[in-house]
Amino acid sequence: MRFFSLFIIVALLLIVVIQFMLVTDLQLHFYVAWLLNLTLVTFIFYWIDKGLAGIKRFSFRVPELVLNLLTLFGGCVGAWIGRLLFHHKTNVRKHWGMLLILILSTLLHGALIYLVFFRMGK
Repeated sequence: MRFFSLFIIVALLLIVVIQFMLVTDLQLHFYVAWLLNLTLVTFIFYWIDKGLAGIKRFSFRVPELVLNLLTLFGGCVGAWIGRLLFHHKTNVRKHWGMLLILILSTLLHGALIYLVFFRMGK
């Protein structure tokens, strides 16, 4: 938990900067920009954590709570891609909570995409 605040601050800074660029420069819909943003940030954090896991002299890692929060708030695609490409956090017995949050987040944001773009337009 020692580095939790550091990773949260870095994640929030990245999210704010990327969201601002996606919405103002590319003029994307806010929710589309949010999902792209969180996908990218979550993927980067999975990449960083996998890299830190391979270096034995580092005693710190990205806390699972940070990965779970990023996933829950919209980074489920980035988490799926990070798990697939890096084979990271894929041990279901050890990381069953992360898999549960990933599945719930995917269902939640799939439902939100349906409501925002397909249901509300009618």
